[in-house]
Amino acid sequence: MKSYNHLFEKLICYENLYDAITRSAKRKRKRFDVQKVLNNRDKYIKKIQDLLINREFSPRVHTAKVIQDGHARKKRFIIQPDYIYEQIIHHAVVQIMQPIFMKGMYEFSCGSIPNRGSHYGKRYIEKFIQRHPKEIKYALKLDIKKYFQSVDVELIKAKLRKIIHDEKMLWVLEAIVDSNITIFEGKEMNAGLPIGFYTSQWFANWFLQDLDHFIKEKLKAKCYVRYIDDIVIFGRNKKELHKIHKEIENQLKALNLSVKENWQVFRFDYIDPKDGKRKGRPLDYMGFKFYRDKTVIRKAIMLKATRKAVRLNKKEVITWFDACQILSYMGWFKRTKTHGVYKKFIAPNINIAKCRKIISARQNRINKEYKKCC
Repeated sequence: MKSYNHLFEKLICYENLYDAITRSAKRKRKRFDVQKVLNNRDKYIKKIQDLLINREFSPRVHTAKVIQDGHARKKRFIIQPDYIYEQIIHHAVVQIMQPIFMKGMYEFSCGSIPNRGSHYGKRYIEKFIQRHPKEIKYALKLDIKKYFQSVDVELIKAKLRKIIHDEKMLWVLEAIVDSNITIFEGKEMNAGLPIGFYTSQWFANWFLQDLDHFIKEKLKAKCYVRYIDDIVIFGRNKKELHKIHKEIENQLKALNLSVKENWQVFRFDYIDPKDGKRKGRPLDYMGFKFYRDKTVIRKAIMLKATRKAVRLNKKEVITWFDACQILSYMGWFKRTKTHGVYKKFIAPNINIAKCRKIISARQNRINKEYKKCC
């Protein structure tokens, strides 16, 4: 196992902190605290350097809030770190640690990784279905119970100590990992890897790296995709997949984690040659429904997109936020067999070209403001 040293010097160097300020300010440049830092970069870079060198970086205890996240409206605890110092340091740390986190990462570990979103995982699943039809008779689908909140940070720190031999860098990493105590409804609670911290998504994926290799190399899973804490594996028979499920449960127990109770092994979609009827079940994963011969959008997402288009048709002015929302839905329609829905419900209600112009105009304004700041 490769070990790393002399990371702290890279962390506190002027160029790294300058880039961290730029990246952490993305999409929030109009905020007062962000403007304050952008207009006095050198002052804040020096202050961050002093905080880290003197080990005075000590994030406050944050108050958590509950949001309904994503299309499924799942309830999640969110912690918003302070922009000044905290978010900037998170970005600075990730810029140094990203190559280390990526080294040895499983090829089809998706979600919260640059260029590895749901569409990346979708392409792999579709390719496997087309090229290896005999390997996908059954599917195992499971996810880790309350993954982010349940992660044992002591195990994260132990794993970091095995590869990071720079004591100063370890102190910074552990200070971030340990800032996971939050207040919710007047009581202290452990948030595990807090959702809302930029570092959490990287720690979460990296922590499961050994599980990925175990499933692929030891259990010999032919088609395996992990979308953060959601796992899908195809196999030839139920017995094989039940055995894999049991092995995954044992591996997760060693990490103080557990499989959510709604895991399932099911017969994957197929056309019965005897009567030509579609049988089995499609795979509902990452917002898509995968069939043997096509991929469509999950019904909930499709309904949200069409209803949004109808509402925008009634509005006099389309905002930048509206334009971003509708264009994000277009990514789903472009990459699935749902052109009929787009033609019937989206195209008559909204001008996509106009939405692109609204986003482009705003981006041009931001670029001009950024040049002035620099």
